[in-house]
Amino acid sequence: MKIIDKIGNFKLIRDSRDFVVINELGDYAAHAHFKSETGARDCIRLINKGLLPRNEYYRKACKRLLFEDEYNRLIERSKEKYINVNKGVRR
Repeated sequence: MKIIDKIGNFKLIRDSRDFVVINELGDYAAHAHFKSETGARDCIRLINKGLLPRNEYYRKACKRLLFEDEYNRLIERSKEKYINVNKGVRR
């Protein structure tokens, strides 16, 4: 395993099969596997921006990488944006 990059609390590692993102603040379960380096970096970027990914695979990865309260905050934030955007729409 080769460490490619360290972005905040996340380590990006190249394994023999794929790319692994590890949350250094979490335990062993706080990691996720990606097929491409771009996918791994995109997931880290979205987490650092406080955005919940639309892609189901990325959402599962975020859930594994983050603590439960951090993940719930991302969900609440995305719900707030949805409500605020549609609040003024008349049908």
